[in-house]
Amino acid sequence: MQSSPARISAILWTVNLSSIAASIFSYVYLSYFVYERTGQVLYSELVLLAPLAIPVLLCLAINRLTGFSPPRQLLVVTNLAGAAVAVATYVLIEDYVFVAVIGALLIGFLDALQRVGRTVAVKNYFSAADVKYAIPLTHTAQFIAGGLAGVGLSFYKDEVTPQMALTIVTAAFAIAMIAALLLPRLPWTPAANPLEASAKAAGGAFGAIGRLLASLPALRYQFVAFVLFVSVFQGFFNVSRVALPTHQLNLSQAYVGYLQIISAMSALAGALLFVWLGKRNFVFGRAAVATLSVVSLAAMVGSTSTRDVATSYTMYLVYMFVWEILFFKYQSDVVNFTPTEHMPLVATFQYAAVYLGMIVTAFIGGIITHYTNLTTAALAFTLAYGAVMILHAPRTGQPLASGKGAS
Repeated sequence: MQSSPARISAILWTVNLSSIAASIFSYVYLSYFVYERTGQVLYSELVLLAPLAIPVLLCLAINRLTGFSPPRQLLVVTNLAGAAVAVATYVLIEDYVFVAVIGALLIGFLDALQRVGRTVAVKNYFSAADVKYAIPLTHTAQFIAGGLAGVGLSFYKDEVTPQMALTIVTAAFAIAMIAALLLPRLPWTPAANPLEASAKAAGGAFGAIGRLLASLPALRYQFVAFVLFVSVFQGFFNVSRVALPTHQLNLSQAYVGYLQIISAMSALAGALLFVWLGKRNFVFGRAAVATLSVVSLAAMVGSTSTRDVATSYTMYLVYMFVWEILFFKYQSDVVNFTPTEHMPLVATFQYAAVYLGMIVTAFIGGIITHYTNLTTAALAFTLAYGAVMILHAPRTGQPLASGKGAS
């Protein structure tokens, strides 16, 4: 059967929606279950932190597995494994609470494999011209999945038993696996090129990514820009999504939920606008990126600088909307500038670097907020990001716009 880009986008969207919903549902439910059984916030938070640490700690294993397996096979196997892990976890947690942490770690590992696998799939299934709208279309499922899992657990977590959670999670993983089976088979040869061939003798995968980025200046610029951007902007989101309504504005926990809804909807709108602009061949040049960055940073600071809820939440909506557009611009550039045979390597270290950056910025932002306030944290993030990006600005002649990339 002939597979059009629209059909492949729909399949990948379904895989994303189902697998991410299953993963997020598991993280939140297992964290809540641990807190209910132990009364310890620390143990509960450990369940939520485990998936963040996995892409950093196991980046070499993720690189090896994603480079060895075709994206279709990887997505099928990881969702099947996710269902198996869910069965073992939810059957055992009532008798052995600590199994929740192990389950979260394993699901986090499979989730990390899928994140890289989906990026590799986009690179292999779509042309360079299609990437700019394929990435946001497939990633919109992430916002919807997170919203569905979060809203469901917020309203019904007291009624959801481990048996019910097992049914929900395994069904979602099963849907993702079936959808992945519908992807076309691709001719696939495990990466074997000069960079990877000499990897063992010269620094392993770390040496390989270093040599690749050194040999491709345009890719190096886009890679570093993406990591810096997501680390700061997503790091602030991680700090502020609870601290803004509760710590800064002194609101009830209901407003935490309202902020999640606003964030998800504005991010989705930003993704759809990016698709619309991409189909009209709009080019995000240097001036456009700089302008959008200033707007988003100003909205970040503005959302924390007022006690008026409506104003604060409106500014936060602008912040999420604009940063989502910039996210897809940077992600599309990384994919387009990466040679196809190196996509697993680049995607693996991209996610590892981003997750490490988010952990660091969230930690720093949390400390600043604790000892001062969220406005100071937002100002610190803004000044630091602006200074680093100015220093990182490309020299004359270095390309900034999306290119065709190697295929």
